[in-house]
Amino acid sequence: MSKFAIWVLATRPQFFTVTILPIVLGSTIAWHHHHQFTLSYFLLALFAGILLHAGINVLNDYFDHLNQTDEINLTPLTPFAGGSRMIQQGLLSAKQTYYYGISLLFSAVLIGSYLIVATGLTLLWIGFIGVFSGYFYSAPPLFLNGKGLGELLVGLNFGILMVLGAYYIQVQQINMIVLFISLPISLLVTAILYINEFPDYLADKQVGKKTLVVRLGKEKACFIYTVLIILNFIMIGIGLLCQYIPWLAISSFLLLPLGLTAIKTLHQHYAQPTALLPAIKKTILLHTVISLILIISFFSL
Repeated sequence: MSKFAIWVLATRPQFFTVTILPIVLGSTIAWHHHHQFTLSYFLLALFAGILLHAGINVLNDYFDHLNQTDEINLTPLTPFAGGSRMIQQGLLSAKQTYYYGISLLFSAVLIGSYLIVATGLTLLWIGFIGVFSGYFYSAPPLFLNGKGLGELLVGLNFGILMVLGAYYIQVQQINMIVLFISLPISLLVTAILYINEFPDYLADKQVGKKTLVVRLGKEKACFIYTVLIILNFIMIGIGLLCQYIPWLAISSFLLLPLGLTAIKTLHQHYAQPTALLPAIKKTILLHTVISLILIISFFSL
Protein backbone atom coordinates (compact mmCIF):
# COMPACT_ATOMS: atom_id res chain seq x y z
CA MET A 1 0.00 0.00 0.00
CA SER A 2 1.36 3.41 -0.96
CA LYS A 3 1.93 6.10 1.67
CA PHE A 4 -0.67 8.29 -0.01
CA ALA A 5 -3.27 5.50 0.20
CA ILE A 6 -2.49 5.05 3.91
CA TRP A 7 -3.05 8.74 4.64
CA VAL A 8 -6.32 8.71 2.69
CA LEU A 9 -7.65 5.48 4.20
CA ALA A 10 -6.77 6.69 7.71
CA THR A 11 -9.50 9.33 7.32
CA ARG A 12 -12.16 6.65 6.60
CA PRO A 13 -13.36 8.31 3.38
CA GLN A 14 -16.12 5.70 2.94
CA PHE A 15 -18.13 7.74 5.46
CA PHE A 16 -17.64 11.17 3.84
CA THR A 17 -21.10 10.97 2.27
CA VAL A 18 -22.53 11.83 5.71
CA THR A 19 -20.77 15.21 5.37
CA ILE A 20 -21.14 15.82 1.64
CA LEU A 21 -24.87 15.10 1.41
CA PRO A 22 -26.11 17.43 4.20
CA ILE A 23 -23.95 20.27 2.85
CA VAL A 24 -25.41 19.73 -0.62
CA LEU A 25 -28.90 19.56 0.91
CA GLY A 26 -28.50 22.82 2.84
CA SER A 27 -27.19 24.58 -0.26
CA THR A 28 -30.03 23.19 -2.38
CA ILE A 29 -32.66 24.36 0.12
CA ALA A 30 -31.09 27.85 -0.01
CA TRP A 31 -31.46 27.84 -3.79
CA HIS A 32 -35.03 26.56 -3.52
CA HIS A 33 -36.07 29.21 -0.98
CA HIS A 34 -34.07 32.23 -2.18
CA HIS A 35 -32.57 31.40 -5.58
CA GLN A 36 -29.16 32.23 -4.13
CA PHE A 37 -26.08 30.11 -4.70
CA THR A 38 -22.42 31.09 -4.56
CA LEU A 39 -20.30 28.30 -6.00
CA SER A 40 -17.07 29.36 -4.26
CA TYR A 41 -18.78 29.39 -0.84
CA PHE A 42 -20.29 25.98 -1.53
CA LEU A 43 -16.96 24.42 -2.53
CA LEU A 44 -15.16 25.93 0.46
CA ALA A 45 -17.89 24.69 2.82
CA LEU A 46 -17.68 21.23 1.27
CA PHE A 47 -13.89 21.12 1.59
CA ALA A 48 -13.96 22.40 5.17
CA GLY A 49 -16.65 19.88 6.11
CA ILE A 50 -14.67 16.96 4.68
CA LEU A 51 -11.48 18.10 6.42
CA LEU A 52 -13.34 18.45 9.72
CA HIS A 53 -14.88 14.99 9.36
CA ALA A 54 -11.52 13.49 8.37
CA GLY A 55 -9.81 15.10 11.36
CA ILE A 56 -12.44 13.81 13.77
CA ASN A 57 -12.08 10.29 12.36
CA VAL A 58 -8.28 10.32 12.62
CA LEU A 59 -8.30 11.71 16.16
CA ASN A 60 -10.92 9.13 17.13
CA ASP A 61 -8.47 6.42 16.03
CA TYR A 62 -5.71 8.03 18.09
CA PHE A 63 -7.73 8.31 21.29
CA ASP A 64 -9.25 4.86 20.85
CA HIS A 65 -5.66 3.60 20.63
CA LEU A 66 -4.74 5.37 23.86
CA ASN A 67 -7.67 3.91 25.78
CA GLN A 68 -7.02 0.52 24.13
CA THR A 69 -10.50 0.21 22.60
CA ASP A 70 -9.23 -0.71 19.14
CA GLU A 71 -6.53 -3.00 20.54
CA ILE A 72 -9.09 -4.97 22.56
CA ASN A 73 -11.62 -5.11 19.73
CA LEU A 74 -11.14 -8.54 18.19
CA THR A 75 -14.11 -8.34 15.82
CA PRO A 76 -13.72 -5.02 13.99
CA LEU A 77 -15.99 -4.92 10.95
CA THR A 78 -13.59 -2.76 8.93
CA PRO A 79 -14.33 -0.59 7.02
CA PHE A 80 -17.51 -0.05 9.04
CA ALA A 81 -16.70 -0.46 12.74
CA GLY A 82 -13.49 -0.60 14.76
CA GLY A 83 -11.69 2.38 13.22
CA SER A 84 -9.25 2.47 10.32
CA ARG A 85 -6.80 0.09 12.11
CA MET A 86 -3.81 2.01 10.75
CA ILE A 87 -2.11 2.17 14.16
CA GLN A 88 -2.92 -1.47 14.94
CA GLN A 89 -1.45 -2.59 11.60
CA GLY A 90 1.70 -0.53 12.15
CA LEU A 91 1.03 1.62 9.07
CA LEU A 92 0.98 4.87 11.08
CA SER A 93 2.44 5.60 14.49
CA ALA A 94 0.25 7.05 17.22
CA LYS A 95 2.20 10.32 17.04
CA GLN A 96 1.74 10.56 13.27
CA THR A 97 -1.97 9.88 13.66
CA TYR A 98 -2.44 12.59 16.28
CA TYR A 99 -0.62 15.34 14.36
CA TYR A 100 -2.34 14.31 11.14
CA GLY A 101 -5.73 14.66 12.82
CA ILE A 102 -4.82 18.05 14.29
CA SER A 103 -3.57 19.33 10.93
CA LEU A 104 -6.84 18.30 9.28
CA LEU A 105 -8.87 20.11 11.94
CA PHE A 106 -6.65 23.18 11.68
CA SER A 107 -7.10 23.26 7.89
CA ALA A 108 -10.88 23.09 8.34
CA VAL A 109 -10.72 25.97 10.85
CA LEU A 110 -8.71 28.12 8.42
CA ILE A 111 -11.27 27.68 5.65
CA GLY A 112 -14.09 28.18 8.13
CA SER A 113 -12.50 31.42 9.34
CA TYR A 114 -12.55 32.81 5.83
CA LEU A 115 -16.22 31.85 5.44
CA ILE A 116 -17.04 33.50 8.78
CA VAL A 117 -15.47 36.77 7.61
CA ALA A 118 -17.27 36.49 4.28
CA THR A 119 -20.74 35.50 5.53
CA GLY A 120 -21.18 36.42 9.19
CA LEU A 121 -20.55 35.57 12.84
CA THR A 122 -23.43 33.12 13.13
CA LEU A 123 -21.23 30.65 11.29
CA LEU A 124 -18.62 31.05 14.05
CA TRP A 125 -20.94 29.42 16.59
CA ILE A 126 -21.93 26.63 14.22
CA GLY A 127 -18.26 25.94 13.48
CA PHE A 128 -17.20 26.23 17.11
CA ILE A 129 -19.73 23.63 18.24
CA GLY A 130 -18.61 21.30 15.45
CA VAL A 131 -14.87 21.59 16.13
CA PHE A 132 -15.15 21.55 19.94
CA SER A 133 -17.51 18.58 20.13
CA GLY A 134 -15.65 16.79 17.32
CA TYR A 135 -12.31 16.98 19.15
CA PHE A 136 -13.69 16.10 22.57
CA TYR A 137 -15.87 13.36 21.09
CA SER A 138 -12.99 11.00 21.90
CA ALA A 139 -10.44 13.20 23.67
CA PRO A 140 -10.01 13.49 27.43
CA PRO A 141 -10.96 15.02 29.74
CA LEU A 142 -14.49 15.30 28.31
CA PHE A 143 -14.51 12.03 26.32
CA LEU A 144 -18.08 12.76 25.25
CA ASN A 145 -18.54 9.51 23.34
CA GLY A 146 -17.70 7.57 26.50
CA LYS A 147 -20.37 9.43 28.45
CA GLY A 148 -23.27 8.42 26.22
CA LEU A 149 -23.31 11.71 24.30
CA GLY A 150 -21.64 10.51 21.10
CA GLU A 151 -24.89 9.58 19.39
CA LEU A 152 -26.44 12.97 20.10
CA LEU A 153 -23.35 14.83 18.89
CA VAL A 154 -23.06 12.89 15.64
CA GLY A 155 -26.71 13.62 14.86
CA LEU A 156 -26.19 17.29 15.70
CA ASN A 157 -22.91 17.78 13.83
CA PHE A 158 -23.52 15.68 10.72
CA GLY A 159 -27.19 16.53 10.38
CA ILE A 160 -28.51 19.77 11.83
CA LEU A 161 -25.29 21.82 11.86
CA MET A 162 -24.09 20.70 8.41
CA VAL A 163 -27.44 21.52 6.79
CA LEU A 164 -27.94 24.79 8.68
CA GLY A 165 -24.32 25.85 8.12
CA ALA A 166 -24.48 25.24 4.37
CA TYR A 167 -27.81 27.07 4.17
CA TYR A 168 -26.48 30.02 6.18
CA ILE A 169 -23.35 30.34 4.04
CA GLN A 170 -25.54 30.88 0.98
CA VAL A 171 -28.20 33.25 2.39
CA GLN A 172 -26.73 34.57 5.69
CA GLN A 173 -29.78 33.65 7.74
CA ILE A 174 -31.07 30.77 9.88
CA ASN A 175 -34.45 29.23 9.18
CA MET A 176 -36.23 26.91 11.66
CA ILE A 177 -37.95 25.10 8.80
CA VAL A 178 -34.51 24.20 7.47
CA LEU A 179 -33.63 22.86 10.91
CA PHE A 180 -36.75 20.65 10.75
CA ILE A 181 -35.81 19.41 7.27
CA SER A 182 -32.39 18.38 8.60
CA LEU A 183 -33.90 16.09 11.26
CA PRO A 184 -34.39 12.97 9.08
CA ILE A 185 -30.72 13.19 8.05
CA SER A 186 -29.72 13.66 11.69
CA LEU A 187 -31.69 10.59 12.73
CA LEU A 188 -30.18 8.42 10.00
CA VAL A 189 -26.58 9.46 10.61
CA THR A 190 -27.16 8.74 14.30
CA ALA A 191 -28.48 5.31 13.29
CA ILE A 192 -25.26 4.64 11.33
CA LEU A 193 -23.12 5.34 14.40
CA TYR A 194 -25.53 3.53 16.69
CA ILE A 195 -25.67 0.23 14.81
CA ASN A 196 -21.88 0.30 14.50
CA GLU A 197 -21.68 0.35 18.31
CA PHE A 198 -23.06 -3.20 18.52
CA PRO A 199 -19.95 -4.92 17.09
CA ASP A 200 -17.79 -2.70 19.34
CA TYR A 201 -19.83 -3.50 22.47
CA LEU A 202 -17.36 -5.75 24.30
CA ALA A 203 -14.31 -3.58 23.61
CA ASP A 204 -16.18 -0.40 24.56
CA LYS A 205 -17.46 -1.97 27.77
CA GLN A 206 -13.99 -3.21 28.81
CA VAL A 207 -12.42 0.25 28.56
CA GLY A 208 -15.32 2.09 30.16
CA LYS A 209 -16.64 3.72 26.98
CA LYS A 210 -20.27 4.00 28.01
CA THR A 211 -22.03 4.36 24.70
CA LEU A 212 -25.80 3.99 24.73
CA VAL A 213 -25.46 0.37 23.59
CA VAL A 214 -23.11 -0.34 26.49
CA ARG A 215 -25.38 1.44 28.97
CA LEU A 216 -28.53 -0.34 27.85
CA GLY A 217 -27.11 -3.71 26.86
CA LYS A 218 -27.42 -5.10 23.35
CA GLU A 219 -30.93 -6.50 23.60
CA LYS A 220 -32.58 -3.40 25.09
CA ALA A 221 -30.51 -1.10 22.84
CA CYS A 222 -32.21 -2.49 19.73
CA PHE A 223 -35.29 -0.43 20.59
CA ILE A 224 -33.49 2.89 20.07
CA TYR A 225 -32.32 1.87 16.59
CA THR A 226 -35.93 1.02 15.74
CA VAL A 227 -37.03 4.48 16.95
CA LEU A 228 -34.34 6.23 14.89
CA ILE A 229 -35.36 4.50 11.66
CA ILE A 230 -39.12 4.83 12.14
CA LEU A 231 -38.91 8.42 13.40
CA ASN A 232 -36.99 9.35 10.25
CA PHE A 233 -39.98 8.36 8.12
CA ILE A 234 -42.41 10.08 10.52
CA MET A 235 -40.46 13.34 10.26
CA ILE A 236 -40.48 13.13 6.46
CA GLY A 237 -44.25 12.53 6.58
CA ILE A 238 -44.79 15.56 8.83
CA GLY A 239 -42.56 17.65 6.56
CA LEU A 240 -44.65 16.64 3.54
CA LEU A 241 -47.97 17.39 5.28
CA CYS A 242 -46.71 20.79 6.49
CA GLN A 243 -45.33 21.52 3.00
CA TYR A 244 -41.83 22.00 4.37
CA ILE A 245 -40.62 19.30 1.99
CA PRO A 246 -41.65 19.04 -1.70
CA TRP A 247 -44.03 16.17 -2.49
CA LEU A 248 -41.46 14.46 -4.70
CA ALA A 249 -39.82 13.34 -1.43
CA ILE A 250 -42.78 11.02 -0.80
CA SER A 251 -40.72 8.50 -2.78
CA SER A 252 -38.63 8.12 0.40
CA PHE A 253 -41.34 5.78 1.70
CA LEU A 254 -40.35 3.24 -0.95
CA LEU A 255 -37.34 2.64 1.30
CA LEU A 256 -39.43 1.77 4.35
CA PRO A 257 -39.12 -2.01 3.69
CA LEU A 258 -35.32 -1.57 3.62
CA GLY A 259 -35.46 0.10 7.02
CA LEU A 260 -37.76 -2.56 8.44
CA THR A 261 -35.41 -5.29 7.17
CA ALA A 262 -32.45 -3.61 8.89
CA ILE A 263 -34.47 -3.40 12.13
CA LYS A 264 -35.39 -7.09 11.90
CA THR A 265 -31.77 -8.07 11.25
CA LEU A 266 -30.55 -6.15 14.30
CA HIS A 267 -33.21 -7.66 16.59
CA GLN A 268 -32.32 -11.16 15.36
CA HIS A 269 -28.52 -10.86 15.31
CA TYR A 270 -27.57 -8.14 17.84
CA ALA A 271 -25.21 -10.61 19.54
CA GLN A 272 -23.50 -11.69 16.28
CA PRO A 273 -21.24 -8.92 14.96
CA THR A 274 -20.56 -10.32 11.49
CA ALA A 275 -24.26 -11.06 10.95
CA LEU A 276 -24.95 -7.34 11.41
CA LEU A 277 -23.06 -6.35 8.25
CA PRO A 278 -26.19 -6.39 6.03
CA ALA A 279 -28.03 -4.14 8.51
CA ILE A 280 -25.09 -1.73 8.71
CA LYS A 281 -24.93 -1.52 4.92
CA LYS A 282 -28.70 -0.97 4.70
CA THR A 283 -28.49 1.85 7.27
CA ILE A 284 -25.79 3.61 5.24
CA LEU A 285 -27.85 3.07 2.08
CA LEU A 286 -30.94 4.55 3.75
CA HIS A 287 -29.01 7.69 4.72
CA THR A 288 -27.51 8.07 1.25
CA VAL A 289 -30.66 7.49 -0.80
CA ILE A 290 -33.02 9.51 1.40
CA SER A 291 -30.52 12.39 1.41
CA LEU A 292 -30.39 12.25 -2.39
CA ILE A 293 -34.19 12.14 -2.64
CA LEU A 294 -34.46 15.26 -0.46
CA ILE A 295 -31.77 17.03 -2.49
CA ILE A 296 -33.46 16.18 -5.80
CA SER A 297 -36.90 17.18 -4.47
CA PHE A 298 -35.65 20.68 -3.56
CA PHE A 299 -33.56 21.07 -6.69
CA SER A 300 -36.30 20.02 -9.08
CA LEU A 301 -38.90 22.62 -8.10
